[in-house]
Amino acid sequence: MTNDISTDDGAVNPVLSPESGKRSAELAEILQDKIVHGGLAVGESLPSERDLMVQYSVSRATVREALRILGAKGLIEVRRGRRGGSYISAPSSEAISRSLDLFIQGHEVRFSDLLAVREAIEPVAAAQAALYRTKDDIKEISRLLHESNRAINDLQLFSALNLEWHLAIVRASHNPLFLSFMTSIGSMLYSATERDEFDLVTRTVVARSHRRIYEAIAAGDAEAARRRMMRHVTSYSEQLDLKIQEKTPDSHK
Repeated sequence: MTNDISTDDGAVNPVLSPESGKRSAELAEILQDKIVHGGLAVGESLPSERDLMVQYSVSRATVREALRILGAKGLIEVRRGRRGGSYISAPSSEAISRSLDLFIQGHEVRFSDLLAVREAIEPVAAAQAALYRTKDDIKEISRLLHESNRAINDLQLFSALNLEWHLAIVRASHNPLFLSFMTSIGSMLYSATERDEFDLVTRTVVARSHRRIYEAIAAGDAEAARRRMMRHVTSYSEQLDLKIQEKTPDSHK
């Protein structure tokens, strides 16, 4: 908890917890609020370490730990040299994905939950890709499509290319939130395609679906892209679930 006190110039600064371990987290939260809600633009600098020490009556170690927390969240970038300091940065997709990874691991999210997120995001992402894709996006989706087709007899390589192909479509939607979510859960989702259940017959069906989705995106047909991706992700989930049940002795009881 923090309390507020007034300074000589009328500004109000919070009094941080006396416990040093909590102080850095509280200071990080205060600075984060200033960054997010205080109108600080990307590229602007925070006050110096010394100024923060004086302003919040904390040690240098507390300030540095608070800045480290903000850096881990992707909110600031620490620069060295003559113009060094802590500068506001836009959180990257990778930083958001790391936070999602920690959330998923900490909450023991079920595989079925990941599939549900995929079914909510990917069809919409495919529709947006059909509307907003660039020539380079189409080129990359096409390249991965052809590479995965050539690798159809290689389970491990096909699985890796399958993930990259799906991420390329999400990237082509130019929706950073979609990309952050799918980058985070993609490796966990598509690790299922490295199982024996993802056999050659299943991979052939997947490759055929990929071709149809690619054609819709290339043609700029958002509705067809959405519909085909929805059919693809739901049928994949059903096939995977059925094949796992067939290999589970208790499923026939």
